[in-house]
Amino acid sequence: MKKSLLVVTMVLISMGLLAQEQKEVDTGAGYANDVYYSLENGTLTTVDRANWDIAFVTQQMSVSVLANNGSGVELYTYADGDIDDWATVDTAGMDWTPMYNSIDTWDMGAFNANTIPGDDFDYGWGRYNMTTHTITGDSIFIIRTLADSIMKVAIVQKSAMANTWEFKYAYLDGTGEQIVPINAATYIDNYFIHYSLDSTKFINREPAMDDWDLLFTKYYDYTIPYFVTGILINDNHVMAQEVRESGMDQSTHESYVDTSFTSNISEIGSDWKKFDGGSYVLIDTVVYYLKTDDGDTTTNDSYYKIYFTGFTGSSEGKYTFMQEKLTFVSAEKHEIQNLLQVYPNPAADRINVVFDFVGRSDIDIIDMIGRLVHTTHYDASGFTNLSLDVSSLNPGVFFIRVSADGESNVLRFIKE
Repeated sequence: MKKSLLVVTMVLISMGLLAQEQKEVDTGAGYANDVYYSLENGTLTTVDRANWDIAFVTQQMSVSVLANNGSGVELYTYADGDIDDWATVDTAGMDWTPMYNSIDTWDMGAFNANTIPGDDFDYGWGRYNMTTHTITGDSIFIIRTLADSIMKVAIVQKSAMANTWEFKYAYLDGTGEQIVPINAATYIDNYFIHYSLDSTKFINREPAMDDWDLLFTKYYDYTIPYFVTGILINDNHVMAQEVRESGMDQSTHESYVDTSFTSNISEIGSDWKKFDGGSYVLIDTVVYYLKTDDGDTTTNDSYYKIYFTGFTGSSEGKYTFMQEKLTFVSAEKHEIQNLLQVYPNPAADRINVVFDFVGRSDIDIIDMIGRLVHTTHYDASGFTNLSLDVSSLNPGVFFIRVSADGESNVLRFIKE
């Protein structure tokens, strides 16, 4: 997530000054591996996709817990009791409808799928206490692991202040119970902390979060619905934009809209190809533009264009694509003074958002798990003190995000 609101002034010159390069990513036969990829440095890590069952986000203000859906891990809700019924779990007659990770954001894992819309304290697996800043588990889940074990699992708690987790799991008869504490600060350079339930150990599989841009993987796309192979972006510092135009020449296409980049993790996804007559056919009327941020306010974001030229399917699991780093001149990037302030904090009925910017700005209010609960568009003419009505929000912790020119700044506030 960007930490400062920036003004970007750019004059575009020929986007083809740097030669397009052919790249290849190899995920192995049967798509056996995940590949973490850097647009600047190529493949960083190739790792067995099927070496973890669940994963916990490391970021202090996120509560996401993933299941390894792409490798066959299945997660189910135990609806016949809450976490206090741990000792008496009985799956007879249970609804075996699996839950899946979001394909929009890393902040909504399968364990968060039962989040109650409009309930700002509910996060799917537990509830938030605004006094202690602890999310306390209230749910039991049933999980089918990579080793085909059927287990019960519960997220006991996450302390937002200490950035620690605790979870427990066991076989359905209660044997083999494990209670596992996690100090997320130990893993803070990574996006997620991965864990294997059957082997009872943490799995070190990610490069540093700031180093990788794209993840070549397999995941469940519930909009189809089907398991797909494709690419997910690192929404911590990468935004993407898909452009589809009938009759386009992918090699010379040079048109994107700088305000249309999105942090949707499956913007590239899998639909640049289709399965037809026993083999994959590439879509030759689509290109992807990528915008990466290195976190340095004195340098420009980097822009890339990619389009796919080959895909071998499960026989080899190889992706081939053309990649081009786009070039700009007369680019200046500077911090806005008085970047962003919010007051009063805590707030009861109204909150004031103070920023200094000329042009269209988007002001969003986001809850603790990344849900957008309010949005305002504002044409700013300089120093602005914008008053927002927050009386309808439930008490809890929220974030104000002000976005302009594809950049954003975020501050936290408390609704009383």
